[in-house]
Amino acid sequence: MKTHAGFALIIAAILAMTTNVTQAKNARYYKWQGADRVVCAQTSPGKGWTRLKGSFIKSDCSI
Repeated sequence: MKTHAGFALIIAAILAMTTNVTQAKNARYYKWQGADRVVCAQTSPGKGWTRLKGSFIKSDCSI
């Protein structure tokens, strides 16, 4: 019985240590400038768009 408890404790400790490693980071948003407007997106909206300086956490590029 003690071996099962010890094994479970070891597994729990390993899972606790690896939890932070497996969490994904927030994807960044960028301001993209086109011919006549600026939009906020994670990737380029298409051909002819230039990424402006800075990155943001919110999808409206406010932070």
